[in-house]
Amino acid sequence: MSDTKIKCVVVEDEQHTARLIENYISQIKQLEWLGSFVTPVELLNFARIDEVQIIYLDIQMPGMTGVDFLKLKPVNAEIIFTTAYSKYALEGYELDVTDYLLKPVELPRFIKATQKAIDRIHLKSSQSNTNEKRSEYILLKVDKKLIRIAVNEIIYVQSDWNYVHVHTPQKKYMVLSTMKGMENELASYDFARIHKSFLINLHHFESIEGNLVQLKSGTRLQVSRNYKQGLMERLA
Repeated sequence: MSDTKIKCVVVEDEQHTARLIENYISQIKQLEWLGSFVTPVELLNFARIDEVQIIYLDIQMPGMTGVDFLKLKPVNAEIIFTTAYSKYALEGYELDVTDYLLKPVELPRFIKATQKAIDRIHLKSSQSNTNEKRSEYILLKVDKKLIRIAVNEIIYVQSDWNYVHVHTPQKKYMVLSTMKGMENELASYDFARIHKSFLINLHHFESIEGNLVQLKSGTRLQVSRNYKQGLMERLA
């Protein structure tokens, strides 16, 4: 686990409750308190609101309730409601809050709710990291089997009827795919179509002169007039 502390805030109009929660926060080494606010409106104006990962949010407040706040501004933070009334628990869960604390808030219950929020934050982070790692590779059908190829190793793709040739520094793969299919597969990466027959990895681009593109590998490919303007815009 990372040593980075989890940033949290308190939104509470009862000063003694706010001070109590701040004291509890100070006892948990994984947490970093960023501030306390009397109303949700004050939190909305907080410059660092996007950094907040846990919000200890009072439900009953003048002007705007905690429930109203969540309906107005969906947030990525874990929400722990604080309330004097257990009847609000059901509505809280319908809003996908992490937990709720009944006032007066007791330390053991506070720790349990906070640990639940921390676990959810770590789970989201783990899933995000896994997705990023997966996205660095694509699966291609080669010789009736699926192989995994690192996207950054693909220099360029060349069409060949119902197949495409995927060129990497190590070898050339004949893949059962159309050029359009490969273009869609690589759409979220830095690839550009330069010809009906060629799709290049912009990280391997070196120069362009006239109607020829030279790649860092030394390969020179033709650029068609239809795609040249789009390529120049991508390189700008």
